[in-house]
Amino acid sequence: MLRLISIFLILSSFFWGCGLKNENKAEVSIFPDGEASLYFLGEVDSDITTSCGQATPATTTTGTTGTTTGTTGSTGSTTNNTRFTVISQLIFKTKETLNLRFTYDSTQIQGKIDPQQGFVLAGGLFGKTVQGTQGTVEWFNQGINIDTALQSAQQISFFNLEITLNGTYSSSATSSTNILNSCNTLDGVNCTSGTSTTQCFTSDNRTCLVQNTTSDAKSVIIRGTLKCNAPNIVPQ
Repeated sequence: MLRLISIFLILSSFFWGCGLKNENKAEVSIFPDGEASLYFLGEVDSDITTSCGQATPATTTTGTTGTTTGTTGSTGSTTNNTRFTVISQLIFKTKETLNLRFTYDSTQIQGKIDPQQGFVLAGGLFGKTVQGTQGTVEWFNQGINIDTALQSAQQISFFNLEITLNGTYSSSATSSTNILNSCNTLDGVNCTSGTSTTQCFTSDNRTCLVQNTTSDAKSVIIRGTLKCNAPNIVPQ
């Protein structure tokens, strides 16, 4: 009897551990142009990736100009309660770092990669830095926990996403894993200390990581599933 109980406890701990691991699983395929494709079954390092991302309400500009009955019109902004801008940085135990910026809409099942900031995948087995501003992110039903009633910045405690990303990389340059930051930019190339409505990902806080257009630049497609669970983030 004691032996059966011991076996049960061992199997239970094994399956419990697998369940926890699957909450931060990544199944990603990388298809470089003219090179062998790569596949990695990774796991988001929850010790470093303390949050699955941050969501801020997306705004649309509205208003009028000119004068009406002596009153000068002005331009303002209104908040669309269903749309949020999501910035996420995932660091995997297999040494890849993935930064994403995309638009989430609670009335849709997928959104587009931000056309200015886009995404960056660096390091790991691929060993390159892939940048791009095209692609889609799918979250399906309840795939990302954003409270649309909360019209302020909020931390994301979990998501389950399907990604299709299109970018470029330098075939000659190698890359180590870097913790990438966001910076304000006026021209999409250089960081600025001033205020700006546009941001980009940067590794040195001086220049933006932009689409690679060098002579040896190659196209790459990244497809896969991303699961992230940050248990220390309390849903708001």
